[in-house]
Amino acid sequence: MIKKETVDEIMSAAQIEEVVSDFVPLKKRGQNWVGVCPFHDDKNPSMYVSPRLGIFNCFVCHTGGNAVNFVMKHEQLSYPEALRWLAQKYGIKIVEDEQKEELSEEEKLRESLFAINKFAEQYFVDQLMNTEEGRNIGLSYFMERGFTMQTIEKFRLGYCPDGWDNFTQAALKAGFSLENLILTGLTKKSENGKTFDFYRGRVIFPIFDKLGKPVGFGGRILKKDEKTSKYFNSPESPVYHKSNVLYGYYQAQRAIKSKDNVFLVEGYTDVTSLVQAGIENVVATSGTAFPDGQIRLLKAKTNNVTVLRDGDRAGINAALKDINILLSNNFNVNVVLLPEGEDPDSFAKSHRDSEIADYLRDKATNFIMFKAKVMADQAGNDPAKRAVMVKDIIQSIALIQDDITRQLYVKELAKVFDIEEKILNAELRKYVIKSFKEKAEKESTQELNIREENLGKEKISQTSFKPQNSLYSIEEIIILQILKYGTFDIDVEITDENNAKKTIKKRLDQYIFDELSLENISFQNLMFQRIFEDYANVAALSHSQDEIKQFFVNHPDEEVKNFCIEKLMIEDTVVSPQWEKRFEVSTECVNNCAYKLNQEVECNILMFKHRLIDRYISILQKELEEPQTDRIASQILRKLDQLLKRRKEIADMMNLVATSK
Repeated sequence: MIKKETVDEIMSAAQIEEVVSDFVPLKKRGQNWVGVCPFHDDKNPSMYVSPRLGIFNCFVCHTGGNAVNFVMKHEQLSYPEALRWLAQKYGIKIVEDEQKEELSEEEKLRESLFAINKFAEQYFVDQLMNTEEGRNIGLSYFMERGFTMQTIEKFRLGYCPDGWDNFTQAALKAGFSLENLILTGLTKKSENGKTFDFYRGRVIFPIFDKLGKPVGFGGRILKKDEKTSKYFNSPESPVYHKSNVLYGYYQAQRAIKSKDNVFLVEGYTDVTSLVQAGIENVVATSGTAFPDGQIRLLKAKTNNVTVLRDGDRAGINAALKDINILLSNNFNVNVVLLPEGEDPDSFAKSHRDSEIADYLRDKATNFIMFKAKVMADQAGNDPAKRAVMVKDIIQSIALIQDDITRQLYVKELAKVFDIEEKILNAELRKYVIKSFKEKAEKESTQELNIREENLGKEKISQTSFKPQNSLYSIEEIIILQILKYGTFDIDVEITDENNAKKTIKKRLDQYIFDELSLENISFQNLMFQRIFEDYANVAALSHSQDEIKQFFVNHPDEEVKNFCIEKLMIEDTVVSPQWEKRFEVSTECVNNCAYKLNQEVECNILMFKHRLIDRYISILQKELEEPQTDRIASQILRKLDQLLKRRKEIADMMNLVATSK
């Protein structure tokens, strides 16, 4: 247990804005700091940090607390671990209380396994440096590979002797249990029940967690044996989860944050060789396909990733796979391919440090240019193959969640292939709608783990969703605006990268598409959703609104066709006069001014969101009338509070739209 005096010293030293800014970029706002909350899917800064009070608080997900609370939640640490993290940051020596802390059985096991791994790390280092076998075999191997003593010490590289169970016997003698040695994977049992050292005769690469604790090991064979794997790696254990670890991350954290970029490679020696060459912001994924734990580690330090791969076909294919995973997690992605026949380890050894840095800087290309170059070699001048190539790149752009970023990439793609942006945007809509649909089907409406059968029936039941329903009415208006005016340009106000507001031209269908996709909104009426999806396909092939209308009045689905024939004959829609009663605003200017179409679209989208929230609120209120556990009831109330605040925001925006323009 950490002494109370030490805890007080840590709490006094820990400046909340300094701690939070280690993980989240902050901007000064008055006496406070603001940033994008890392604890929910936040696009706008909603987390406030108060140096005066020493706390942080998110006004959307309501997560808050002091510096220790932030580190605990962000780094998924226990209270003592978070205190140790802060003590290390501020250079405070931990003083333990003589009174032993009561630990659970799970915590006792974890502490035992950490102790075994620490013992093993020191044992392997000692064998490498201080034994004749270790120096002659292990150390000479590292030296032949070009590693300096500084690199060997930095990564705590080691050697396991070639005896049957030398390490196991040393660990047992030190008081560790055989059961726990087997659990870590350091010791194995043969078929006849005899124990042996898993890493015997191998050089060792310790794997550290973000706090610098050894949680696993990689061992490379030194003998040529085609029947044995080149590398042995630790199995999953209570302290080692491969999905939550990146090799080299502990050593690279500061460099990643200071350079605001990370290089991703695949192997242990790729990391050690590049770091030795001066490229310190590098980590290895060790073959895993970026599970959530690894994504969180990277996100804590940067949003910029450079994928560094071999220049052969396997390296190219690996980079293509990495790109889509990283884009779907909101990273800015660049790619560097090494010359064919080189990997990061060999390239670092065969070039001067300055040459390596120059190459990585000069050869870095964004994912569009990378895909275009790689796939163009295969497509040649074949128009059909080039069309497939463009669609593949569009699918990658569709994974990006930020609308402005997507549009910037669309502009670049349009320039590269000399294709009109509106054609690419139409194609983009198809893929984004498809991804939202798949996501909705997967996640359903279970944000709060409320009983699916109740909430699901309320949300999409068409029997309770008749044309007179107010949500149906606004969905109908939006669908008709797309069908009638989708290709028309409207004025849209945006905020650029410098936080300045400016007005741009945007197609009406693109504006509606962006507004709905931003909040993962789909039409509740199934027919309208089908029209919306079909429109995305038709707009990709049609160049005029009349062609689009023609498709829908001849639609193969009778229900869709009849609806479109009837509605497309009606003159322009107008904002409902019911607005005056409900929101106490005048609609006269909306219906009569020249900017009518701009105004209507914005008003209708806001009304749609408002009515959709009304529907969700009604569903949650009905759920509260049913018997619930305290936990579920608390979740429902929290969600209700969020929805009520969001409804108020939208209502305020609706008043502004209807009266100020």
